[in-house]
This record gives sequence, structure tokens and C-alpha cells, in this order.
Amino acid sequence: MIILVAASSSVPSSSSPSVPTPSQAADVDLICHTDNPSECYPKVFVPTDEFQTVHDDQDLPPGLHVRLNVWTGQKEAKINVPDEQNAELEDLPVDSSVVVVEPSEDGAQIPAGAPVYEPVGKIKEPPKSEESDSFYQSLDILGKGLDIDQSLEQLEELSHDIYYGLKIAEKYETVKDLLCYAVADSREGQSAVSRAKTAANTLAGALQNNAKALAEVERHWPRLRDVQCAPSEDADDQTWDEGENNLASSTFRLVGVGGRYLAPGIQHPSVVRARVAALKGLLKSDVLRKDFLKKRGMESLLHVLVSMTEPEWEAVRQKTALLVQDIFLDSDLGATLGEWPVDDQHSEGVCARGNMQGPLQECWDYEAKQLAHAHRADKEHWSQELWEKLREARNGVKATERWRDEL
Repeated sequence: MIILVAASSSVPSSSSPSVPTPSQAADVDLICHTDNPSECYPKVFVPTDEFQTVHDDQDLPPGLHVRLNVWTGQKEAKINVPDEQNAELEDLPVDSSVVVVEPSEDGAQIPAGAPVYEPVGKIKEPPKSEESDSFYQSLDILGKGLDIDQSLEQLEELSHDIYYGLKIAEKYETVKDLLCYAVADSREGQSAVSRAKTAANTLAGALQNNAKALAEVERHWPRLRDVQCAPSEDADDQTWDEGENNLASSTFRLVGVGGRYLAPGIQHPSVVRARVAALKGLLKSDVLRKDFLKKRGMESLLHVLVSMTEPEWEAVRQKTALLVQDIFLDSDLGATLGEWPVDDQHSEGVCARGNMQGPLQECWDYEAKQLAHAHRADKEHWSQELWEKLREARNGVKATERWRDEL
């Protein structure tokens, strides 16, 4: 119960310090929670020179010195005196020492001659085991050309381990053998298919999320790019072009051999799928990506997307489309934008007439648009996003020969 009372005289200050004296007010509104007049207090707090308790339902006039007890929540107030010294603080010690704050620098100081920082850190060698012994034996056997298929299977199994992946990539001869087996003609039967697929998968596993392994392959590349992989005994002379069979060309040719594309029925989808996985790992390198574009590698990818239309090729085509997006078109997935597309494109009329050797690199836009149009009823089809990302990349990019000159 709260009663507001208009009083003509104040309650004595001894009973309530907040109650005004007769000289302060003739009529004061009081707040009374009980019938006892001594427990009443003014509705508007009346300050003095000493701190007094402020009730929760009292109004505070402006210009007061108010303090709060953080432990109890009790509020007190008094008349504010500017420049007043707090006697309670007089005997407290004062630290007059000077603190010097050094200005922050933009970067950390690196001592002269310090080793280059490697963000991937040191890769710890696994404990010696039967597995590690088998790995090193397989490396040795592969290098000697003995039991190639069994050694490839063992290397493929362990290539996903970051340590063993690095060890595979460190050896020039091992990388050369894997590349040559991966790009070899796989038309000679199931054994050739299995060998090409296993070699490509081993490379893909070694390079996946393994920056140090990729750096090793990049280090070998100047020597690897001119290597001529020997043709098989059964290779068709008509499809063998020695000038186009160095690793700088054949590594980037997913569905061909000896400088020519092969018909869809001759190629095996599992081999090309493994090659796509290996190529994706290789194209994370700026150096190899530049060679890839110079060697018209985008034409090879387009050949897979456009020519391999049988149902068993659909998963390979989707994986190829994702490679294009991940490497060239989608920065959210780590793509380096601005490298492709920057090439001139033929007119729709020229591209619509087709080409005996397969789709041309200069018809990438036309072919991607045709693929998306053919699957327009399926908004989730890979061709829809591929065409959308390609159009986004083309916006504001002028066709130029400058990039080709730099290559």
C-alpha cells in the first residue's frame, strides 16, 4: 500500500534524513507504505551535504552526486560539489611510475638469414611398420620396372597418407613413371586399363590436400615436360605422334593418345575419371596450369563434356565440369579467377557446323550453352551451374591475345 500525503510541515530530520526541513518546503508530497508517519519519505529526494539513502520509488532531481553499492545495489545521493576530494582515498598508495608503450608494427621482425616459413609445417614420419616397409619396397620395384601392377596397387593404397604422398612426389623417377603409365594407351585390354587407372589414382591421392607433394611435382616439371613416354608394342602408328606425346601434352589429354582424340567407345570411363582426378591435383600448381592452357587443355575437357554422351560417362562428365569450376570459375572453391576464360570465341554459326576432330576450344561458350539448354528441364544438372559460372566469368572480360602471348 502506497499513500501520497500532502504535509504542511516536515517530519523531523532525526526520523528520516530525506524529509525536508520547514525552511525547504511548505508542502511536500510524501510516500507512505504503512500507517506509521515516521516511515514516510518525500516523493522527490531532498539532498543534503551528506550521502543519504535513495529509495527505489523516489524521484531524483538533477545535479546530484550519486553513488551505488555494487554489492547490495543500494543507491545514495547528496549535493554535488565540483572538485570535491574523496577523503576515503587519501591514504591509498599511488603508483606514479611511467609505462612506455611501444608502437605496434605492421609485421613481425624476421631475423636476417632465417629459414623460409612453411605454413604446412613439418610432416611427421609414421612409425616403422610392415606397411612402411611394403611402401618403400613398392617404390623400389616400380623404379626397376619389375612387378609394376602390384607395386602400383600398394602405392595407390598409401598415397592418401600425407607422408607417403610426399615421398611418392619427391622422387623424379616415380612421378615420371606414374605419369607415363597414367597417360598410356588403355586400349590393350583390362590389364592396361587397370594400370592406367591405378597410376592416375595414385597421383591424385598423393596430391590431394598435400601442398608439399604438389611443390615437389612442380619442381620436377621442367624435366618432366619434355619426356617422351615410350609407346606400347601394340600402339597404332597412325595414332602415334611423337611430337605430341611428350608429357607437357599427353598429361593434359584426357581422352586421346599420340596427339589424337579417340572415339568414345574405345576409351574406358574409369581410366578417364582417374585422369580427371589426377589432373585436378596437378592444376593446383600455377606452373602446370599455365602449361595446360598453352597446350589447349580446355579443349580436352570440352571433348569429355560434349563427345562422351553415353550413360556410363555421365559421372565422368560431371567430375570434369566440377574441375572446370573448382580450378577456373568458382573462387569460393579456390579457383584462380582471370586466367580463363579470356580467349576469343567463334560465332555460333561457325561452332554449329562442328569440327571433324571434335569440339574446339574457341567454341567453349557455345557448347556449354547447348549443354545447359539440352538439360534445361533439370535445374540440378551439372551443365546448368557450369554455364552460369562461365557466363559470370565472361562478364566484363574482353577477348584478348595478351594471355596467350604470356604463355
